[in-house]
Amino acid sequence: MRPAVVAVLVALTLLLTACGVVAEPDAAAWDERAARALSDAGSQVATARLALESADEERTWSAYATVLVAQAEEAAGKAAEDLSRVQVPTARADDAADVLDLLDQAVDLVGEARAHSVDGEYDDQALLDALDRLADELRRAAP
Repeated sequence: MRPAVVAVLVALTLLLTACGVVAEPDAAAWDERAARALSDAGSQVATARLALESADEERTWSAYATVLVAQAEEAAGKAAEDLSRVQVPTARADDAADVLDLLDQAVDLVGEARAHSVDGEYDDQALLDALDRLADELRRAAP
């Protein structure tokens, strides 16, 4: 066989072998991404809460508050979606379920805050308290 043909066959064999091997995801890397997602979602929950409070106290325009809360909802959703795309290491399966659940709660609650903002309802104390509780929970969950 010609040397060029042999070189091509060896290269193809190496390439196919490399593509067929999937390594176990790195637990430390997953932990870092999870912490970042929790922190990001916590910031968005706090932003939504602050926007509602500022609009209620007439320290900001209602349209601006609605834009802030809508952007917070989008950013919280992106944080959750980005982490959900990462393969979870076997050792983190239980933790991952809890983290993804918290992120889903953040997206849902900020979505509820957006709906309230659109309707001009800024003073729902139960919603404000829920945002506070979830922000604290997200902060505690992110190392």
